[in-house]
Amino acid sequence: MAINKRTYILPKGTEPTAQVIADLLGSTKRAQEVRKYDVLERYYNAETIAQDPEYETKLVSVTAYARYIVGLNCGYLLGNPVAYSVSEGIDIAKLQEAYDNQKIQNIDIKLENDASKFGHGFERIYVNEDGECRSAAIDPRSIILVRDNTVEHRKMFALIYVECVNEKGEVIEGEYDLTIITRDKVMERRLKGGVLVGDESGDLDHVFGDVPVVEYTNDDDLIGDFEAVIPLIDSYNILQTARIKDRLKTANALLLVSGGNLDEKQIDAIMEGRIADLPEGAKAEYITKSTNEQESETLRISIADDIHKISMTPDVSDKNFAGSASGVSLQYKLFTFEKHAKDKERCFEAALMERFALYNAYLNRTANMEIIPTAKVDAVFQRALPQNDVEMANMINSLAGIVDKKTLISQLSFVNDAEEVVAAAAREEEESLKLGNYGTFNPDMAKDTEDDKEASETDE
Repeated sequence: MAINKRTYILPKGTEPTAQVIADLLGSTKRAQEVRKYDVLERYYNAETIAQDPEYETKLVSVTAYARYIVGLNCGYLLGNPVAYSVSEGIDIAKLQEAYDNQKIQNIDIKLENDASKFGHGFERIYVNEDGECRSAAIDPRSIILVRDNTVEHRKMFALIYVECVNEKGEVIEGEYDLTIITRDKVMERRLKGGVLVGDESGDLDHVFGDVPVVEYTNDDDLIGDFEAVIPLIDSYNILQTARIKDRLKTANALLLVSGGNLDEKQIDAIMEGRIADLPEGAKAEYITKSTNEQESETLRISIADDIHKISMTPDVSDKNFAGSASGVSLQYKLFTFEKHAKDKERCFEAALMERFALYNAYLNRTANMEIIPTAKVDAVFQRALPQNDVEMANMINSLAGIVDKKTLISQLSFVNDAEEVVAAAAREEEESLKLGNYGTFNPDMAKDTEDDKEASETDE
């Protein structure tokens, strides 16, 4: 478990009392953390409002680089839904059904998006009115997960909160609606004047065996994918803004008339008719600032390259990603991107196993599902990259008889469930043999084969 400034640690055995909760919500640490989240959200939505100190005006060119980085990383890691493989003899059908009924892959995308954007995301696991186990992604700005100060840093409780508002929609300072989740209870309270208000008779016991909140970290440092390149994104925006302003200034350049004077009527005629009737010996020219567009473009490309390099996110519009590039060449260019994805996958899989254990504990108590150690379960991630299926098919043919069919078939990009495909192919082959097609689906060929067999028997 990564422990840093964004992790909340309290002494083991600390209870979520009114004083503890008030201290957590009103802490300077929490205020700074929420402000940081808001800044990251604005960059993600291309809503940065930073001012250019040189021009003292708001930026007019704001790029969505942060959204691009998050989108590419999330799509690469979870573009294909996570699959689960288990050791032989283990049945997770009930748990998989609970996942499938709520389209858990959509929750996974939201959680990875939060992790990529904020450095971590949070999932609350709960039981709905129909007694079904469900998951929901919680905004990191609305939740605090508290861990103990032991070497394992186990979860003690979680606070999901929202600021209270009056009838005018104005925020009431220091007043919150709370959901307090411990290792065995879920409690609804209101923090008002430093006191917890609420009916204890409405408290619910749960059977998850742990705090049913899972933290999905982006990496061990809890840093978002674009957080390290925010200064570069600012530089890129400032440069593009300067270039746009230069173009606007050129369009509105001052007209200098030398060697003569113009009255207001002549000036109006020039501005409206765009024709200058100048006195003899006079000349007119615009006053403009010379700019080196090539230097600006070189600088733009350099900043963009640094953004991609430091964030370890490739520029897929780069001509080097053309379709004619070899597989090895493409893999080399994606080496750092794949390494980063592996780190994200490791953190995400650890959280998925935590979720698996919570669902498993609930289904064990409610649906007689056996307790399955997470060591016997693997989360399988399939990268969302364009695939050469013809090349892959040739590889499969060359490995037939050496590698099992399920593993080979799973390499094809258009196959979602390799086990189902292998089973369907076996059924078709069996049906074909029953019909006497001898491995072909052409009934006429099968009939010819039967006629040849009868003729042979007659000759004998």
